Amino acid sequence: MSASTEARWLWPAAALIALVSGAAAVAIIEITQHPYPIWRGLVFRYLLFRQDLTGLALLVAIAVLACIPATHAPALRLVEAIGRRPGLTAVLTFIALCLGTVYAAHNHALAGDEHLALMQSRIFAEGRLTGQVPPDLLPWLVSDYYRYRWVMVDAAAGEIAAIYWPGFALLLTPFSALGIPWACNPLLAAAALALIGRLARRLTGEVQAAGWAMLFTLASPGFSGQALSYFAMTAHLLVNLVYAWLLLERTPRRLFAAGLVGSLALLLHNPVPHLLFAAPWIVSLAWEPGARRRLLPLALGYLPALAIGLAWAAFMRAMHGFILFAVFPHDDNPLNILGNFFWYWHFRLGMVFGAPSEYSLAGRIGELVRLWAWAAPGLPLIAAAGWWLGRHNTGLRLLGASLAVTLAGYFLVSFDQGYGWGARYVHAAWGALPILGAAAVVKLGEMRSLAALRGWVAAAAVLSLVFATALRWWQIHDYIAEHVSRKPPYAAGLRQFVFVHHEIRYYTQDLVQNDPFLRDPVVFLLSRGRMEDYFMMRSLYPAARQVSDDWRGHVWRLD
Repeated sequence: MSASTEARWLWPAAALIALVSGAAAVAIIEITQHPYPIWRGLVFRYLLFRQDLTGLALLVAIAVLACIPATHAPALRLVEAIGRRPGLTAVLTFIALCLGTVYAAHNHALAGDEHLALMQSRIFAEGRLTGQVPPDLLPWLVSDYYRYRWVMVDAAAGEIAAIYWPGFALLLTPFSALGIPWACNPLLAAAALALIGRLARRLTGEVQAAGWAMLFTLASPGFSGQALSYFAMTAHLLVNLVYAWLLLERTPRRLFAAGLVGSLALLLHNPVPHLLFAAPWIVSLAWEPGARRRLLPLALGYLPALAIGLAWAAFMRAMHGFILFAVFPHDDNPLNILGNFFWYWHFRLGMVFGAPSEYSLAGRIGELVRLWAWAAPGLPLIAAAGWWLGRHNTGLRLLGASLAVTLAGYFLVSFDQGYGWGARYVHAAWGALPILGAAAVVKLGEMRSLAALRGWVAAAAVLSLVFATALRWWQIHDYIAEHVSRKPPYAAGLRQFVFVHHEIRYYTQDLVQNDPFLRDPVVFLLSRGRMEDYFMMRSLYPAARQVSDDWRGHVWRLD
């Protein structure tokens, strides 16, 4: 068969990438131009327009460049090299991600969600459940909008805690205690990378599948971008992959271990990501003969999550105290207490889940765009092919189902992901993409007429690893630098109070990040207006003097 005949698939492949990317660009323009009244959607729409139109253009350019036959052989050799040395690849990835977290992402917890995990880990590092701050400063330390939504506060005692379930903060705790919290997610990502390779090899029975799956992972900036953040999603990715690995064999010991791992996954920051991922696996177990015997050890493994989750929910409820809109009297009657407890969580869950709306559907479509734009070129389509070709393989079929259920489940979430690199809400099940993609490419290897297409896939992935990663890391660096520049200028190391001007459009409330015991010399506060700020400082810190005042806020110094 001639080279020209083998290469006949290359330009159609590039054209398909261009077609899907063009549709994604149209979706971005529609989403970002449509007026939505909800301020929470501002940052997501901004990032879609600012970052992903450029990313889609680069995706198309890479797909075209990969049509050059000279790029194929070196890329295929890299696939083989990664497959032969998965451990070394994971170690080098860990080092690169650590450097990326510190330099590309400024070692900065961009979103409030990230900061809360970091804050709670520092609280746990002190052997406590809550941080301690001066009660009179609480109105300036915690945004009114965040109070009781994401930060629990005991106003009288000055105690604070993150409302999220504590698992990820516990994972971060040893890193925070050592002063290297930036190493946590890179380490989890490197472990996930190695496990993706092992799962691909195990499920396909082909050594080369590990190299393909790991290359697809590394070539997807959504994977590395999440690892540069302090979001819990990289932990969800790793723990769900371990869960799937354990359930590939259905022995009582592995089922119990899978339950324990699932228990940790439920507690990471909220239980939804794991519930969606695990649903197909549990249904599969329940459908098999001897389901009761198999489900029992799995259920026993999940018990710690039930106990710890209920204890943490009760602790959060106790910190919240009086419920303004309680449906039962506030007294010592256990039934009234229980009724108000369930009412409280019904109310909170109702703020998150609901029937799809125009706003939430736009968020889900935008997230699908990001899933495409932040992946190796064509990876979602290649993975879909792998899911179909591997439909008779239980592990591959269930991994694909976990991704599909996760995508569908978040259509019932009433808001978009806000901050985050790539498709954050999908990331817990994202590992299915490179594994299914590797399964598809292994199948392609059995068809000689598609050999050139394998070279194109490898070349596109390598080009994405180099150029898409560079672009996306620069976008992360640029956006965080712009965001941090909205802090008023202050002198590091001196005792200062930095009041940040509150601007909802730019989420400046997320710049108010402090040690949970206010041990650092610089304390960041959210301005409540210059007059109120002035009287508070004169009342609590009469010796302080104002040293600067501009559009970003104002700074007071204690000499």
